[in-house]
Amino acid sequence: MIAAVGHSEDLDSADAIAEALDQCASKLDGKTPQAGLLYAGIGHDHQALLDGIETRYPGLQLIGCTTHGELSSEGFAEDSVALMLIHSEHVRFRAGVGEGTRTDHDGAARQAARIALDGLDAPVRLCIALPEGIGGAYADAPCTLPIGLLDALGAALGPDVLVCGGLAADQMRFSTTYQFCNGKVYSDAVPILLAAGPLHVATGVASGWEPIGEEHRLTSVDGLVIGGIDGEPPRDVWRRFFGVDTHTGAPNFFAVYPDENGSRETDEFYLCSPSRFQDDGSMVTMTPAMPGARIRFTSATRDQLLAGAASSAEKARTAYPGTQPEAALVFSCASRPALLGTRVGGEAERLREQIGASLPAVGFYTYGEICPLPSSSKPVHHVSTFVTVLIGEHD
Repeated sequence: MIAAVGHSEDLDSADAIAEALDQCASKLDGKTPQAGLLYAGIGHDHQALLDGIETRYPGLQLIGCTTHGELSSEGFAEDSVALMLIHSEHVRFRAGVGEGTRTDHDGAARQAARIALDGLDAPVRLCIALPEGIGGAYADAPCTLPIGLLDALGAALGPDVLVCGGLAADQMRFSTTYQFCNGKVYSDAVPILLAAGPLHVATGVASGWEPIGEEHRLTSVDGLVIGGIDGEPPRDVWRRFFGVDTHTGAPNFFAVYPDENGSRETDEFYLCSPSRFQDDGSMVTMTPAMPGARIRFTSATRDQLLAGAASSAEKARTAYPGTQPEAALVFSCASRPALLGTRVGGEAERLREQIGASLPAVGFYTYGEICPLPSSSKPVHHVSTFVTVLIGEHD
């Protein structure tokens, strides 16, 4: 397998994609790519980007989306164009897209899977999903993945397919995100890229957010609304812990331990993002939580966030089953640049330190990251988290 990365900060879309394609071509050494990933700032002419790729590589199996920022083995940038092209003699790639995620997430997931699976005769190892990042039942919780979309995608693909990716973004405008699939621009869609055949895959999930204080229990959950923590309105518990008043909202993420029946067999957690309190003291969140789950509040410094990025890459590198990965795919949360400020470029630096500066890498800042926790194959919707996916061909 050969993976090549091009990354252009040119604001002219035609020039930017030409530069990114030229950079990729110089690394492909004359090979024709079969698959691609494209991430671009919301201000670009996205159809012009896709037309440029299609002109150079007709029929390329490609997905992509708009972002909150792009990162690659070349570094971090905003309003840029980041492109990865992949050539393999043995791994097969197919892209598919499903439309209407907000109104029919199950149908959209099945449509994407049906299109992408058509023509693949080898076992599918990996699904990269880049769904719509804006929508949901609550207007002031805009960055939500329709509840059930990941379950529907997993059901359509089967339990042996690893589902990773990130939600499309629009630089915190919360207006419109765009998704790309095989030369077309979509919105309210879920494009996926499947990889089938002799592929090694390893993932790393870490955030840098540290659980603090005592454990609590979610005693009432309905979709994205948490009605009770330890039998009390969440606003009351939050006020006691953080000192916020009724109108301030919730300033921190909290860790959710999704182990069944509250067992302590694992301390794995994912982060849940509070949005606001309702008049009755319940809490609207941007990610669903499991009724009965244990939770702890969290905190993080900038150094801890950067350490989380390094930990994610290190976990993926340690878990990689082959000798040497051939590409890295990265998904980091749009909340992290706001928290890191001028140190946001440190995430790309930590990634290079862990996986090596020569390994091709591409990724973007998302409205939510998708990846299973280490002990499960079920994809999870994360926030404020750094996800690393390492891939490589094997004999």
